[in-house]
Amino acid sequence: MGSGKTTISSLLHSRLPRTALLGMDKIKWFLSDFQRVDDYDLVSKVMLGMCKTFLEQGCNLLIEQAFWKKEYVQPYIDLANEFKADLHFYQLEAPVEILKKRAQGRPNTPKKPPVTAERIDENLKKWQENRYEFGRNIDTEKLSPEEVVQLILQDVI
Repeated sequence: MGSGKTTISSLLHSRLPRTALLGMDKIKWFLSDFQRVDDYDLVSKVMLGMCKTFLEQGCNLLIEQAFWKKEYVQPYIDLANEFKADLHFYQLEAPVEILKKRAQGRPNTPKKPPVTAERIDENLKKWQENRYEFGRNIDTEKLSPEEVVQLILQDVI
């Protein structure tokens, strides 16, 4: 939350051919009354199914997602292996105070609950407790969105 996932993924999406941009934060709002606890498994299945369909059609995937735990990532690793697809993980990071400031500065999205300070703290705590040690870490405090995009493009193209 506040690391630049949406900004970076939007920029990458505009520059990568035949690439589907997916993320749980977008898909969960397909449900008019999404409930975090009750609907997470359903939304996870829908997203994984969408990923599989895009891969079957020869598309690239760009997944904008904050995976809290490695076990949430494993189905996507398995899917990439099934399709013999290249897989790149990037963890966008910044100091906690910067993340909080960015998240609090966001405008509220219609039909979505406002992001409260408590929610930001809860999400950051989960992220810190469950960090996994793979992928490339990129400090978004020190780099502009364009610089981050260039680093990633160097890896994937």
